[in-house]
Amino acid sequence: MASSDSSLRLRLVEIAYGAPGINLYRFASLDGAVLPDFAPGAHVDLEITPDTVRQYSLLWPQPSPERYEIAVQDSPEGRGGSGIWHRETVVGGIYCLSVPRNHFPLDLAASAPYCLFAGGIGITPIISMYRQLVAKGLCVKLHYWTRGPEAALFREELAAARDGSVLLHDTSSVAPRLADILPGVSEGTLLYCCGPGRMIDAFDALTAERPLALVHRERFAAAPLDTTPTDGFSIRLMRSKRTLEVAPEETVLSVCLAAGIDLPYSCEEGVCGACEVRVLSGQIDHRDQVLSATARATADTMMACCSRGLTTLELDL
Repeated sequence: MASSDSSLRLRLVEIAYGAPGINLYRFASLDGAVLPDFAPGAHVDLEITPDTVRQYSLLWPQPSPERYEIAVQDSPEGRGGSGIWHRETVVGGIYCLSVPRNHFPLDLAASAPYCLFAGGIGITPIISMYRQLVAKGLCVKLHYWTRGPEAALFREELAAARDGSVLLHDTSSVAPRLADILPGVSEGTLLYCCGPGRMIDAFDALTAERPLALVHRERFAAAPLDTTPTDGFSIRLMRSKRTLEVAPEETVLSVCLAAGIDLPYSCEEGVCGACEVRVLSGQIDHRDQVLSATARATADTMMACCSRGLTTLELDL
């Protein structure tokens, strides 16, 4: 795995059909050991080949303490990782996964109602949230957009909800849009959204005036990184007592790796959060897709693969 982060060697023990172009994959520990726990919204890095690592949401609850489950959509228009995974994986194979990370956590301490929005494969973290909220008896409504009923992942499970908490929207026919639904959702509702780029862009625009603490979203595909030119800046590595210069065309990650600093990383697109570094002082130019707007306002961390310094940064490295 293109990372020095902690990792798990797991055996692929089951492949099941989920929906057209989507399979469900279950992994088990090699010796029956209990795997690290996680909450809805968590994801793992999966090493598809030695040079190809992708991020996938873990489905909650776990099938059992020693197993994980993910859903993978074959995306011909993507970067090739899912296609390799769909066509070359074999049950019984051993694969490398990271320990779970969660930058899309569900706030269970709130007394407000919840409204969840999912598009396509974006249902994977959202259904985990829905399951937990239902299990706790909390007020929740889920909107899920697919190309048709047959394309809905977990269709039978969601269709079984007879209380009106699940609304399935067919985009191949006349269906309500986010713009038709969000204005009618009360201002105090906690909102969670995961889906394709255009859906997230619309969600961000429609919720721009809402309290930041109530608005949460996660992209399942990377948006273009912000490459607005900036000046170079310095980083002070407080534990190793070194000062390094980051040129305009470099990143904190690339400079640290070149200097022999053992810094975990994976996607290098500001999506996965593997390269998160604690910032002890300095002004950060956040360019990732991990931290929410609320988190950025008070963040004492940065994603080293893409975010930059507006001043000298002192890092916990």
